[in-house]
Amino acid sequence: MKKHKTVALSLLVLLMTASAGFAEREQIRPGMRAAGSFKLPQIVQTPSSVRELTMQSKIAGIQPTESQAVGKAAKFLLTQQFAPALNLSATINPKVTILGRAGNRIQAEAIYVFLNRNTYSATLSKIIYDIEGDDVFLKQKIDNYSPAITTLQTPSKVNPASVKIKSDILKNLKLTLPQAYGPRALANTPCDNIPTAVSFTNQIHGIFNQAFGSSGKLIGNQSNKPALMDILKNGTNMVAWNNIGHGNPNLIVQWNGDVISSNDFNTAIPFQGIYNSVILLNSCDTCASPYNLKNGIMKHNPRTYIAGSRGLPIGSSEEVDKYFWDYTLLQNQTMAWSLNEAQKKKNLLGYFCLAGYYGKFAEVEAAKFTEDCINFNPNTVSAAPVQGRWKVLNSGSWMMDFGNNKAAAEKAVQIIKQYNLNKQCFVGRPNAPFQYYTVNGNAPQGTIAGEDCISFNPAGITAVKIQGSWKVVHGNIWMMDFGQKEAEAKIAVEIIKHYGFNKQCFVGRPNPGMQYYRK
Repeated sequence: MKKHKTVALSLLVLLMTASAGFAEREQIRPGMRAAGSFKLPQIVQTPSSVRELTMQSKIAGIQPTESQAVGKAAKFLLTQQFAPALNLSATINPKVTILGRAGNRIQAEAIYVFLNRNTYSATLSKIIYDIEGDDVFLKQKIDNYSPAITTLQTPSKVNPASVKIKSDILKNLKLTLPQAYGPRALANTPCDNIPTAVSFTNQIHGIFNQAFGSSGKLIGNQSNKPALMDILKNGTNMVAWNNIGHGNPNLIVQWNGDVISSNDFNTAIPFQGIYNSVILLNSCDTCASPYNLKNGIMKHNPRTYIAGSRGLPIGSSEEVDKYFWDYTLLQNQTMAWSLNEAQKKKNLLGYFCLAGYYGKFAEVEAAKFTEDCINFNPNTVSAAPVQGRWKVLNSGSWMMDFGNNKAAAEKAVQIIKQYNLNKQCFVGRPNAPFQYYTVNGNAPQGTIAGEDCISFNPAGITAVKIQGSWKVVHGNIWMMDFGQKEAEAKIAVEIIKHYGFNKQCFVGRPNPGMQYYRK
């Protein structure tokens, strides 16, 4: 009897051990639910808030009927597994990827982007499933999914010679950068179904145009991930970016639910559009713990990062954006004061964070300056009448307008050819107060008979505010007027000193059609 008890006890222990081992193998990690199998109904109805799903396949040979079945299963699982999220969401964007085959089964995954109805928040969920005929097998469900971070490299510095901006904001100005690429500022929103998002994006675009002369705007399907990433990576010209849309601590959402995640910024590839720009993300929790998106963007050295620190209400939070840019760019207030006042105006104090530089925008613009120049061939320059006005032309495109002054137009051509000028540069376009020319990247040197020039000492050139207007002056004599553009006035001073210009020259005074500087 004792022996039988011992054997029975041993079997019981063995069964318990096996059972424990089975339970351990079947354990579901946090955020996941156990697998299940379902019969696919003939008709799957989804709410109008569910956009048309996008599909891609990692394998060849998928038949149209198979692709349709995979998509149908994704819609069925959405309604079957995510009913609460469907009720709370203004828009749901499903994306399906066919992963492979295993016998008669097709393996797939679906990622659903849920955009909250009342705030600019977004959540992602992911399911992995198989289909075989009308049978659907849910293998894995992950709520609050975030794309995995696979690369965490420290990015190389953008424009190394000018990264460390010293107390003199233009001391490290690098003038040998290529002609700038992309817009000076960008206003975008993928939310073309939200009238206030479109309205305030247009208003902010208008403020950018007033401040910078021109800017970029992307709305709806134009505000897609490839277009935005191109500007963020390559936009050497950009100093301001306003994004209105949905987000969370890991990502911001663009057109058709395409997400730009923290992983996209954790790369050694430099983001020149981010470097030294002021960024304002009107998206929920894009400045909230664990700060993945913020930290990813900050690796690329924005001058200022402003983002939503909690649930941003649609409408009033967008108006905060508008007031911020108005105060900062058009009223010349500091960014810290502007953000604070803009939030108070809409009773949203504390809804946004600010990281980085919080002073006046002029420093931002000056620190990221690149020369605005056009190359040309002096041998193809000529003077000709165009619609009754004498112009200087370069291969058919006009460079200068001298009205009825034929002699001045011909004199300008002579100067270009004799100095061999091959680059026309501007500060403050349109209607640039400062134009200058260079010869293979250097200042023109020498003299030409009959030149109309004024000598000055470049060491004595400064930018000062006189009666509300920023001017470049030499002693008591002002040479250029930049209006409210403090940064451009300071840039003009540094350009004069960089090239060593000591002569300001004119062709066709008064109202000269050409100004140039030389040594």
